[in-house]
Amino acid sequence: MIRIRLLLLSVFLTGSFAQAQVRNITGTVRDAATHTPLPGVTVVLKGTTIKAQSNANGTFVLDLGAEKSPVLIFNYISYTPLEVPVGNKTHLDVQLTEEKRELNEVVVVAYGTQKKVNLSGAVNTVNTKTIINRPVTSLTNALQGTVPGVAIKSSPGDLGNDLGSINIRGRANLGTSAPLFVVDGVIVTQNDFARINPNDVAAISVLKDASASSIYGARAANGVILVTTKRGNGSPTISYNAYYGRQSATYLPDYTNAYNYAILRNEAETNLGRTPLYDAQTLDAIKSQSNPDLYPNTDWYSLILRKSAPMMEHQVSVSGGEKTKYYLSGAFFDQNSLIPGKDLKRYSLRANTETQISDKFKIGSNLSFIRDGYSNDNLEIGFTGLGRSIPLSVAKQSNGDWGSVTAGKENATIAGQNPLRLLQDGGRTNYNTNRFIGNLNGTYTPVKGLDISGLFSYNAYNYFNSSFINTIDPITGFITKKPLGSTAVTTNQLTEAWQSTSNLLSQATASYEKNIDKNYFKVLAGASYEKAQKRTIRVVRKGFPNNDLNAINAGSTLPANTTAFSDLGDNVAGVGESALASVFARVNYAYADKYLLEASARNDASSKFAPGHRAAWYPSASVAWRISQEDFMKDFTAVNELKLRLSAGKLGNINNVGDYDFYDGLSTGTTVILDQSKQDGVTPAKLANPLLSWEKLTTYNAGLDATLFKSLTLQLDVFSRITKDILLPDPNIPAEAGLASGEQPSVNLGTVKNNGFELSLNYNGKINDFGYSVGGNVSKIWNKVTDLGGANETAPDGYYINRIGQPVGSFYMWQAEGLFVNQADIDSHAKQANNPKPGDIRYKDQDGNGVIDGNDRIINGNDVPYFTYGLNLSANYKGFDLSVLTQGVSNVKVYLEEEASQAFFNGAGVKNYVLGRWTADNPNPNAAYPRVTNDTQNFGMSSFWLFDASYFRVKAITLGYTIPKSILDRAKIKGLRVYASSNNPFTIRGDKRLKDFDPEAPSQRSAYPSLKTFSVGLNLTL
Repeated sequence: MIRIRLLLLSVFLTGSFAQAQVRNITGTVRDAATHTPLPGVTVVLKGTTIKAQSNANGTFVLDLGAEKSPVLIFNYISYTPLEVPVGNKTHLDVQLTEEKRELNEVVVVAYGTQKKVNLSGAVNTVNTKTIINRPVTSLTNALQGTVPGVAIKSSPGDLGNDLGSINIRGRANLGTSAPLFVVDGVIVTQNDFARINPNDVAAISVLKDASASSIYGARAANGVILVTTKRGNGSPTISYNAYYGRQSATYLPDYTNAYNYAILRNEAETNLGRTPLYDAQTLDAIKSQSNPDLYPNTDWYSLILRKSAPMMEHQVSVSGGEKTKYYLSGAFFDQNSLIPGKDLKRYSLRANTETQISDKFKIGSNLSFIRDGYSNDNLEIGFTGLGRSIPLSVAKQSNGDWGSVTAGKENATIAGQNPLRLLQDGGRTNYNTNRFIGNLNGTYTPVKGLDISGLFSYNAYNYFNSSFINTIDPITGFITKKPLGSTAVTTNQLTEAWQSTSNLLSQATASYEKNIDKNYFKVLAGASYEKAQKRTIRVVRKGFPNNDLNAINAGSTLPANTTAFSDLGDNVAGVGESALASVFARVNYAYADKYLLEASARNDASSKFAPGHRAAWYPSASVAWRISQEDFMKDFTAVNELKLRLSAGKLGNINNVGDYDFYDGLSTGTTVILDQSKQDGVTPAKLANPLLSWEKLTTYNAGLDATLFKSLTLQLDVFSRITKDILLPDPNIPAEAGLASGEQPSVNLGTVKNNGFELSLNYNGKINDFGYSVGGNVSKIWNKVTDLGGANETAPDGYYINRIGQPVGSFYMWQAEGLFVNQADIDSHAKQANNPKPGDIRYKDQDGNGVIDGNDRIINGNDVPYFTYGLNLSANYKGFDLSVLTQGVSNVKVYLEEEASQAFFNGAGVKNYVLGRWTADNPNPNAAYPRVTNDTQNFGMSSFWLFDASYFRVKAITLGYTIPKSILDRAKIKGLRVYASSNNPFTIRGDKRLKDFDPEAPSQRSAYPSLKTFSVGLNLTL
């Protein structure tokens, strides 16, 4: 008995001693679907108050005390709580599963954060997993397809000009409708936002209705995009993210070869009753390519553009901290153009810190610096000139000289425009931009619930561009062996431009929140003052001794060879200054977490308006009812969350108002001629309107948020937006006043209305080790102009018009009814100008008067994507992960004219789709192209040149693999993931007639192509 007692005592003591030694437990917490670390997870020792929090790398350390059978509880917002027995383990690998992601997450709102369940306005959040690890050139393009109602055009453009554009809930006025961008509490430009490194982003919120965004007042009419960058916490963590990719064109213009060009050119001449240009012998030489020095088959796009170009990015971040939390990152982005010689480099630095000085006071700072630019050893070439080059022009002769022959004859005019020669010998260009955004902030908490905060920020932007045009020797004629004098560039020229802008912001806020029984209150009040300044200058100098000089003072000193401008060549004023003083407030109330109320207001006073008209109030209110919290919903277990929302409010827009529009404009320069010489002076320019005021927008929104079966989330919004007092030229100024275009005073006259709905769905599921997520969104907007100051329409602007009852961005032109089949068809039709022939475009006689004239022009669709949708798929299985992001638009058109679609326009080439033209042997009234001619017979503005710009595009596909931790532990690596990704790999397009244009491209003649990319990369955590 004694032995048994001693044995039991020994076991007890041994067990107690062993348990006492297990004092600390370490672990890593990850997302069960993506295996990415989860920072900020609360870890509690069950039955005690002992707890810890995971750091930025998802790791934690917890003292277990003397617990004999310790159990840890893991809690994280939007994830299912998890209990894990510790046993004898010293390290845990924990995976948390998302639950009710869209409704329970904490989201960034204006001047703070809220749980999404407590939101009563229309707010969407972006899943940051969809914007990282992709070979995109801007944060704007990375957001495409992720948020309903947010239309993003990934505009084609060469290096630095491919940042894309954003529109939220349709065009709210007759001009641009860009949203307001706020990063870490500081208002920034769209270009500042676009250049943010996606790896630095912690959260993005899109505020859509007045309830969510009216607290930003006069600049929030087009919505607000809020960005919060990452913060540090816990033990130091080092992360390295990198990828290398190759870019290629999604579409290139599909021009015919030399033989088809010659055949079609002969046919064009014959159709005009003229003699064909190329006889049978010449056609045979072109087809056989027996003498390419005289009859080449030049593919200009393949000569100018590379088939692919590299791009890469490296980003390193260090984060952590206890009393002083920090996040430091640096990134290098390198992108080569498809045009040789152009290589953009972008350097990004970010430093975010927060220090808890005492229990009541903390200070922080957010600093970022971005520099990008390129040095191009070649001259910038225009794609319009490239599109005009024909395959029968020689690029380079066989003797090494630049091409001088077109279709068997020397042609100095075409030779002088050789885009390959201009590219290589024409000159050089370089530019760079520097962007610094810094803010200092502090919060004082004298009593629980009361926060008094201050923020001061400085935003500086500097731009420099230098472009040198070389002198070039004349080309020696291949046939005559003599210099072609007109091909020489005899005067070199240096153009340099500078721009400097700055924005100062000082801001103070105070907020107080309190719970009293079932009542929750939060009050926010604040004031801010902003001052913006801008200055630009452009200098042109000619006559440099040689082409190697880069200093502006090395050029000719003759007054005629030096010119200075106060703008950058885009009619932007050279000097600008404005200020904005604001006060704002917001009240939140909730009862029993069921009934929610929010009201806010802001008063902005802007220097852009005359005294007495500078200030205005922008109020809003919203209510919400969490039906799922009611007692009668307890038995509906399938419904986890159900909330109804209603909101209304007013917003303003000053973005289309110049800094000094309430003053009379003045113009300087040559005004008169006295004594047979020009005299400089000052003349009136744009007339002032001292009553000028804001554009005012009223919004109404009804929404529904739901979570069903713990897996399916839904958000539905129905909205109406009415913009009044849109700026228009004063229609009451008579023509006899002699005012030129742009000199009429701006008057608040127009009204535009947008109605629409947005729907987003997301479903998360898991089958054993296989997890998956399916999400989609759709948005439809009905846009129309409702008032133009008493007029029915504005004057047509090219092929656009604004008309009462029609959408903004409407095409205005003749409606094509196919092609004339024969002369009888022409004789029976209304009279058209230019004596049409069989095969010409047939225009509809809208008014039935038997004559096709300007009165027969009608609205023929628009170029704004008012219907957008997206589909997102993701899956994971034992370390493997796959994601697919898609996006599409419908019921939208693009007008492609001149070189983009019309054969031989102004001496240009011809595209292959013209081979499906109307001919006497193919008298198809619905042929892809009318009878081919070498004039402008069929080039009038008509719907024939409108093409369907609808598309469904796979924006991104990413396949990744996370290396097992058991392998990484040996190398003391916390995490390693490798992946392959592609951007814009596939597109299903709506237009079947012309297949060589990117449907995202705007209406234009020609442009740098849109790009698709493929990349491989890794994410490393130490």
